[in-house]
Amino acid sequence: MTHRRAPAFTIVEIIVVVTAIGILAAISVIGYSNIQRGAMTASLKSDLDHAASEMQHEFQHSGLYPTSLPSDFETSRNSTIAVKSAGTSNYYTNLTPVQNGVLFAQICQDLINEGVGKGVDKGGTTQSYITGCGNWNYNSTQITGWNTKQWSTPVQKDQLLNYATSFTTSDSWNKAQEGVVKNFYTQLVERQEKQGGSFPITTFWDYWANDSNGGVKQEPLGTPQTTAYYCAEGTISGISDIIWHVDETHRITSGPC
Repeated sequence: MTHRRAPAFTIVEIIVVVTAIGILAAISVIGYSNIQRGAMTASLKSDLDHAASEMQHEFQHSGLYPTSLPSDFETSRNSTIAVKSAGTSNYYTNLTPVQNGVLFAQICQDLINEGVGKGVDKGGTTQSYITGCGNWNYNSTQITGWNTKQWSTPVQKDQLLNYATSFTTSDSWNKAQEGVVKNFYTQLVERQEKQGGSFPITTFWDYWANDSNGGVKQEPLGTPQTTAYYCAEGTISGISDIIWHVDETHRITSGPC
């Protein structure tokens, strides 16, 4: 009588099956993780929307945005919302092209005076990575520092923001310079628009100009209006790369304030 052996898997077949199961399991884990992140992000944005309503409610009563949310303000699980800045700023209307350039230069200098151009190196020493804003001729301006940058007209918004996000340094001791440059240029763009300026900036002025030599004269800014602002930032505990913020426009945007 002939006996046949029961069919069995070969080692190769077993390896293929185990590998396939592992791949499917990994895909499932990644998919589940993405679903979780999406759900947490949606909850965080909802919390920011609620925070914006609270801020607007206080503004309607006092004419100013508060520097913190009410103590009984509740967020979703693991979410934190904090007001990072609030106050008033100048707002200019009907700027001429030259005044638009003057405003840009003024904001640049304001940021330096506020210390936005400074950072702490690897050794704990504060360094001034951006030190000045210079203007000599109508067709360009210069932001000076460890990496001086000249901007020729027309100065586009995207030019400034792309420089901010792409700037790198090989100096490991002063790696903080990258964050300083990004923050400085980002604030420069945001303040220009929030204070009534616009892009592109088509002209600055000639520092040597007067009524008789034909140069482009500097034009002083007029009397500004006062506008209120705030920025509230939302984060999720244990997940550092999910950060959103909302401002007085009630616009919820990815990234920190």
